[in-house]
Amino acid sequence: MRKIRKTALLSAFIALAGGANAEPHVEMSIPLDWAVTAAMAAEKKCTDIGFAVTVTVVDQRAQPRVQLMKEGAFPHTIDTSSRKAITAASRREATAVIEAENEHEPTLGAVFNEIGLITLSGGIPILYDGAVIGGIGIAGSPGEDATGKEYDDICAEAGIAAIAHLLNVGKSEQ
Repeated sequence: MRKIRKTALLSAFIALAGGANAEPHVEMSIPLDWAVTAAMAAEKKCTDIGFAVTVTVVDQRAQPRVQLMKEGAFPHTIDTSSRKAITAASRREATAVIEAENEHEPTLGAVFNEIGLITLSGGIPILYDGAVIGGIGIAGSPGEDATGKEYDDICAEAGIAAIAHLLNVGKSEQ
């Protein structure tokens, strides 16, 4: 009986592992110099509009690549910008979209909070040729401009704009 169990377990393991025909799974990640460029551009945009912020850039697996904290930024912006970047990268959607889509579900924020995500605007996924390679999150610029756009989103977009020429945007559609 013990031998049968071991054989069954070994067979199941081989089946789950995919056997010898499996190929490695390769994911692209935002290079460090791109992450630095995006973070610095986002921080500059926020500084230009008068805010001291923290900017975080994570890779496609939501692991930190860069975090910049401007002098005068509030301490809580470290965690908040990180959670925005992580949410954008892992959910593959801007946090402002997640926030707007889920206004009807007040408990979602608590669920997101429990797993380390956040439903506040200011996080945007970074796409390379249509695939998520990272996320950028901004915290510390409260409010919105005259058009109703959140300042955190404006700064995050400035960060992505600084590396847009590297992201192969639209090249796969040509």
